Amino acid sequence: MDSTPLALIATLSRLITKVTDRIAGDRSEFPLMVAAVTAESLRLCGIQSNVFYGQAAWVEVMENQALMWAGCWGEHTHFWVATQFGEVVDLNTSVSYRKRSHANPDHQPKFSPPLLWSKEVPGFYRYIPEGIAEIELDSERDRRWFETCMTEIKEKLADIPGILATPDEDLDFPDEAILCPGRRILDDAAQSFRHYDRALLVQGIPDRPF
Repeated sequence: MDSTPLALIATLSRLITKVTDRIAGDRSEFPLMVAAVTAESLRLCGIQSNVFYGQAAWVEVMENQALMWAGCWGEHTHFWVATQFGEVVDLNTSVSYRKRSHANPDHQPKFSPPLLWSKEVPGFYRYIPEGIAEIELDSERDRRWFETCMTEIKEKLADIPGILATPDEDLDFPDEAILCPGRRILDDAAQSFRHYDRALLVQGIPDRPF
């Protein structure tokens, strides 16, 4: 096995995005919690991973179709997961339009890039790891949120062999665009990636911010 099985990607991405959105209200504001839940969920499936911190950016499409880099760099830090297969996993990118940019708080994006679960990272993402994050849940709220998320996810992962046996055509992904291993992109019901990709094809990817 040289990548996370597609059945696990579908199940974990759907469970994690759903439960963290519900528990936190909006997971886009809590990348460390999302990454921590992702790493622990992978561990339950027998897959090793680490939570990394560092600079990260991705291209977003504005309401006027202009392209702009968003993310965390300089004084700001982002968190994501790297699996034992070398995959970069970021389950927050597709909802980054819900979060105001640190550098451009007045700009409202219309389309964000897909969720990312892939060894191959296209040029509209950029990740520069600075180290492995130590997960310290200092506040009672953070501990409660993490425990609540993991209790639900553990219940849904009770039959991992059954999940792995699910045919590809029966897999249930989140209704968010996602980039899977082999550059396989699954779009959402609104065809967000189709609109996103069209804007990039017309204008080209802007110069990197760092």
